[in-house]
Amino acid sequence: MSRESMEQELVSIPIIVDVPYKFAAGHYMSRFLLELRDNGKFYGIRCPVCKRVQLPPRVVCAVCHVKNDEWVELANEGTLTAFTVMYLPVTDPTTGKPHEPPLVYGSVKLDGADSMLNHFINVEADRDKVWVGMRMRTVLRPKEQRIGDLSDIIHFEPLEGQKNPEK
Repeated sequence: MSRESMEQELVSIPIIVDVPYKFAAGHYMSRFLLELRDNGKFYGIRCPVCKRVQLPPRVVCAVCHVKNDEWVELANEGTLTAFTVMYLPVTDPTTGKPHEPPLVYGSVKLDGADSMLNHFINVEADRDKVWVGMRMRTVLRPKEQRIGDLSDIIHFEPLEGQKNPEK
């Protein structure tokens, strides 16, 4: 059979596939998520060699490759280290509901941590109203609505009274 005769029109069949699944979070991530769910607290893990505090916690230090075992309570406030303004709708993977643009998504380094959490930032998508270095606080779901995953974090929001240093 020649290559030309093998080429044919591709046909698609629209179908909705629902594939529910669960995965084991492991000891470290389970402790992190349970503390967040039950107590509204963030915990990182400190490397015994380089002293970096990783968030989310990891069994092995990303730099030194040694086992981490010292848990560190972190603040619910931190600093915005990077952000992007998104102009396309984003579907929330935990709810299936869209987040309407424009919206801000950013990396926040919680006080006491050496790595960042990426999440939605509840601020007007205006370059004059959001900047790197802005202080943020975590907004969690009410305790009775927390389920033990990262969606327990609703968003980060700016602390009051800040002024953009470049304006």
